Amino acid sequence: MMFSLSIVASLAAALVDQAEAGWQWQGRTLEARQAADECVKAGDVFSFTSKISEFPSAKVTSAESDVSVATLIDIKYSSNFKVLTNSGAKEQYVLTQCGTKAPTDAEVNALRTLDTNYVRKHFTVPLQKAVATSTTMLGFVAALGLEDRMVAVSPYSVAPCWQKARESCSAALADEWSNQTLMASQYAAADGIFMDCPATGCSTSNGIAFNPAADPGNLHGAEYIKVMAAFFNKEAEANKIFDAKMTQYTALSSANTATSVAWISYEPATSWNPDARYVLSRSDYKLQMVRDAGYSNVDLQALKTALPNLVEDTAVAAGTKWVLKVGDYASQQEAAEAFLGALSSVGAVIDEIYAPTPKDYGISNFYANYHLSSGSIHAFMQKVLRIDGLMSADNNLDWYESRIANPEWALEGLRRALGGDSSLRHKYFRNIAKNEVPEVLFADMCAVEMPVCGKSYPAIIVRDGMAESSSTTAAITATAGVMASTTAPSVAESSSTTARITAPTGVTASTTAPSVAESSSATAPMGVTALALLAVALAFCL
Repeated sequence: MMFSLSIVASLAAALVDQAEAGWQWQGRTLEARQAADECVKAGDVFSFTSKISEFPSAKVTSAESDVSVATLIDIKYSSNFKVLTNSGAKEQYVLTQCGTKAPTDAEVNALRTLDTNYVRKHFTVPLQKAVATSTTMLGFVAALGLEDRMVAVSPYSVAPCWQKARESCSAALADEWSNQTLMASQYAAADGIFMDCPATGCSTSNGIAFNPAADPGNLHGAEYIKVMAAFFNKEAEANKIFDAKMTQYTALSSANTATSVAWISYEPATSWNPDARYVLSRSDYKLQMVRDAGYSNVDLQALKTALPNLVEDTAVAAGTKWVLKVGDYASQQEAAEAFLGALSSVGAVIDEIYAPTPKDYGISNFYANYHLSSGSIHAFMQKVLRIDGLMSADNNLDWYESRIANPEWALEGLRRALGGDSSLRHKYFRNIAKNEVPEVLFADMCAVEMPVCGKSYPAIIVRDGMAESSSTTAAITATAGVMASTTAPSVAESSSTTARITAPTGVTASTTAPSVAESSSATAPMGVTALALLAVALAFCL
């Protein structure tokens, strides 16, 4: 009887542990991953077959030949391990296939030496639990269908599954200002942490430098999907996804250079910015986006001639920001009239003034901020765009999350907003001159079962050399003896990265499509299984 009660107690404890879920969720054991063919079984012969042949790829270098980039990433493969070197952060990552023996330093050096002042770190792949510290990284996570491997996500995240994780499943990522202790615990719970690390390296032992914005060029940035994929053995899928993105991107030029575009904003005076000013943004990625969509950027030299008071902001990267200080004029209205007068012939403006509640910002706000009216005569008056066309329910913009991973979406959205082609999807941009409002993503639009919400383990990533069908219905030994049946996703299932989903009240959004494994009822929720076993045990005791 006492033995039976101890079984009940153990099962009850397992159920309580699973109920806690959130960022503290437990992954599969090595034995369970081996049984599902995610990791190599003892005695099996293994060799990586899915690889990244070069980075950046020759086709990206050719497509963006006018972009000057440094080769920051180098990746080489051995039979059971790969070595990824990031020269930007001076770190080297040795990624060993789970279930196989980690290489010695001599073996790693034979493949790729460790450069002077570089740090070498070891990881077992595929990572089972990870953290992406910024929203821009989450765009790559979603593109690869890896939502179910995240420990915690940024409180500023946008996609439905991220909102669900942080709002309903206790998986909001803490930071060093709000709760450094919690942040450290969340970091420690992850196998790897994708971070924007400086040249001195990452601040944590399991940190992984990942900064797709380090290389200029919209396609160069998007190709970083291959870098993230290497940590999850998703190279084959990443290569296919990126090839499709590049094809779509290069096909979206409208060849309509007659329409010129200016990115503008107004910055009021603050304690750290004493000069109120009107701003012309000329960030490289914005100028490239306009050109690649087939339009032209405002002529800077002509603008400087028309506005002698227009000066470069030297506090940011050279040439990326030009300002017209209100203090150089008798009033803000006079400064606004001079600024927009010089831009009068521009075909479209993209207004980047910050709005805490984007849906409340409309054409009347634009008029007020720039001292205009509906009767103002400027070429751009019918094409006033905002970048807040897609947002979360709590006002975070998808522009800062998914755009770098999906530059073809940005071109599509810009083409739609400027050209009026209704066959193109509404992405990022909205035209407030036409009273367009933001599309809102909601947590209940998420169709992925995530461990942070206590519903399942991550979908199995079948290792190289295994036929997909051999693990289609692998029995997985769960934590504390609880059994769960998991379906392994095929490449075709997980590479469908953009599914149209109808949101509540008719709002539409593009998000990551769940794989069969994620949405299948065959995947047993661990809490339910534990409840069933607990009931059997109780019946036996009674």
